[in-house]
Amino acid sequence: MTDDARDLEVARGENGPYSHAAFARIYDRHSPVVRALCRRHSPSEVETDDALQETFIRAFGMLERVTHADGLRSWLYQVATHVCSERRRSSIRRRKHEQGAFAHGGEAMNGQLRRAEAAPIESADRAEQLSRLTRALDELPDDERLAIHLYYLESDPVAAAVSAIGVSRSGFYKLLSRAREHLASIMTRVNP
Repeated sequence: MTDDARDLEVARGENGPYSHAAFARIYDRHSPVVRALCRRHSPSEVETDDALQETFIRAFGMLERVTHADGLRSWLYQVATHVCSERRRSSIRRRKHEQGAFAHGGEAMNGQLRRAEAAPIESADRAEQLSRLTRALDELPDDERLAIHLYYLESDPVAAAVSAIGVSRSGFYKLLSRAREHLASIMTRVNP
């Protein structure tokens, strides 16, 4: 029986009372990659932390939906993707309402807009480069994108990959190398 299967059984209370400690172990094993997924869709560290927390709160409430422990990791990724998508839609709706309020706003808000329009060209160039990189990352297969996220975003990417993706140290570096080559080829196509 795998660690996930054992902890999932205990966390759901299938053979007695449920255990928060078992779910904490599930969190410890899977949160690095879930965090990387949330980070990709979040504008700030605070938003990333909120999305991660919301993902695991929802997951705890829906553990009975996991039919096989082998599917736990991918199910958690789906929950995280859904949470981030909902948060993004909510943010877009909020901005639309704020922009509507701005259209009816006073001079103080107009002054803020003038200052924002006067932002340096470098910021626009950087934003465009980040946008191109994001589009290129979106084209990568999931495992390659996760390898890149883990390598650049986690303090110990090998340990995170070993526990979250289930690859060996050498397997992680092979995957990362393939991901970098693939990303470079996409970037040359996206950035003529």
